[in-house]
Amino acid sequence: MGKIISKIVIVHNVENELAANMARQIRRWLVGEGRSARIVASSKEEVHCVSTWGDADMILTLGGDGTLLAVARAVQDMGIPILGLNLGKVGFLTELSPTDWRESLTLILRGEYDMSQRLVISFHVLRRGQEYYRGYAINDLVISCGSLARMIRLDMWYGNDHLGTVRADGMIVATPTGSSGYSISAGGPLIYPELNVFALTPICPFLHAFRPMVLPFENDLRILVLDAAPDVYLTQDGQTGVVLAAGDNIFASRAEKRLNLIRPLHSQYAHKLKSKGFVRES
Repeated sequence: MGKIISKIVIVHNVENELAANMARQIRRWLVGEGRSARIVASSKEEVHCVSTWGDADMILTLGGDGTLLAVARAVQDMGIPILGLNLGKVGFLTELSPTDWRESLTLILRGEYDMSQRLVISFHVLRRGQEYYRGYAINDLVISCGSLARMIRLDMWYGNDHLGTVRADGMIVATPTGSSGYSISAGGPLIYPELNVFALTPICPFLHAFRPMVLPFENDLRILVLDAAPDVYLTQDGQTGVVLAAGDNIFASRAEKRLNLIRPLHSQYAHKLKSKGFVRES
């Protein structure tokens, strides 16, 4: 059971007219239920007006996982619980559907929900000893080449433990939340979403010389870019990022605050895996 929810921020993609119409419909319903609700139109690249959301009890995102991820990164330091309504394709992070949102929200508003606390990656890039870029990743950090099919070479440390030097098309650092995304497509494992670990999954490693591994997030991860062909990128959650250069160091650690995802009481992890096609029953 959670706290009663009175103030809600509804966020939708500025380009999604279906989401905009649903946002207005949900706001009218929430006001009728005696709640305060405001609508914010945003994009995956930039989430607006975050500084004014401090008194919100919940953020309701309308769209797919991408909309929720962009909002989650933007409010990471604020710790506001997030609930997603799926208007996208997969919707692994979103809990509500367009057909039953009233029933689910009625229960959630009066505190009948669970809180799923998820690990978030905090990272920064050092270039020639100076901080070049920093941010958060909810699903994953990915180091990869651009349009040319070239391998990159990376040196990796876990704390003081040298994990090895890897030649590959790229490397994925995935949270448990993101283990069901790009990482699993590259041969990484599924990880229960509330564990305090991360997955290192290489993308097409040369001679399969580096296998996917799961490590506890008790030490920092450092990745040194040894070779950087033109167009080597570091991306956050597949949405934003920067160009890397040879000699760049990427430091990744566990963020101080966890992501709080509101989960209806009927939501079960194994059921979601089955419904999304990750597990097939014989």
